[in-house]
Amino acid sequence: MKIQNNSFISGYNETLTAVNGTFQSLNCPRNYPDGRCCFWRITVFTAHQIYLTFSSFSLQNENNRDALYVYEGDNATGEALEVFYGGHPPPKEGTCISSNQIFIVFNKAGSSHGFSASYYGVSNSSKCLHGCLRNQWCFI
Repeated sequence: MKIQNNSFISGYNETLTAVNGTFQSLNCPRNYPDGRCCFWRITVFTAHQIYLTFSSFSLQNENNRDALYVYEGDNATGEALEVFYGGHPPPKEGTCISSNQIFIVFNKAGSSHGFSASYYGVSNSSKCLHGCLRNQWCFI
């Protein structure tokens, strides 16, 4: 799925560059406001990849209504690597992205509790990454 940046009403934009960090939807764990879009640019060391986990995730069940899009790189010009929504939540064990930079878009048309997430820069030699290919789940 391809997203055009001009199709959103901007609501929040954050750049995260620490090796590990957290981010969440606005007002989490209370309902997030509707009709806005939030962006997170996450960049870790060049020799690392990003392991992404969610401690909470509660969005509307309909695809493309309230959804979290994960892109490789620093923008949403390509195809989304992952799309998560209420009926398709992220895996409990997390996911490993084979890049040191991701761009996350939270498109919200409705209102729900939202999400809370953590990311970790993991070394290419980490056991998470043995056999971890783009768009596949990995376990630590």
